[in-house]
Amino acid sequence: MKARSGWLVEAAGPFTDAELEQAREAAARTGLFLESPRAPESTATRRTVATAIGLLIGLGILAMTVGLLRSEAAGDLRTLTATGASSRVRRTITAATAAALAFLAAVLGTVGAYTALVATYRHDLAPLGRVPVVHLAVILVGLPVAAAVAGWLLAGREPPALTRQPT
Repeated sequence: MKARSGWLVEAAGPFTDAELEQAREAAARTGLFLESPRAPESTATRRTVATAIGLLIGLGILAMTVGLLRSEAAGDLRTLTATGASSRVRRTITAATAAALAFLAAVLGTVGAYTALVATYRHDLAPLGRVPVVHLAVILVGLPVAAAVAGWLLAGREPPALTRQPT
């Protein structure tokens, strides 16, 4: 019957790759196996990629929502255009709508995520001590700014057929 057993060796600093290789060779010669913990990988890259993907998905959903709102408000845009409103006014309305919806979505998403995290880690909140401030700032500030810019750039054309009512 085989039983697992082992020794724990602690050092003042991390072992070099050469020292670990020497120890593995010495252990292999005596029929032993050497395990050494790997340095924990940084989650910064994964966090940044997840933030970027989340922003792209959020902007896509926001574009669909603003498109639906603009189609519902097409009559109002025709009225604004007929009364002399410039494309700048229409762009401003669309940009403000997109930015407000994006900010609301970012705040609600962040609050919802942290509510779920607090509920999950309610017995030990220590993992929540490292708040990703930069990523949250990108989400809470960058998403509304990107939505406003996209709304401004994409909403400038005049509505077609000012005199015709949609069927």
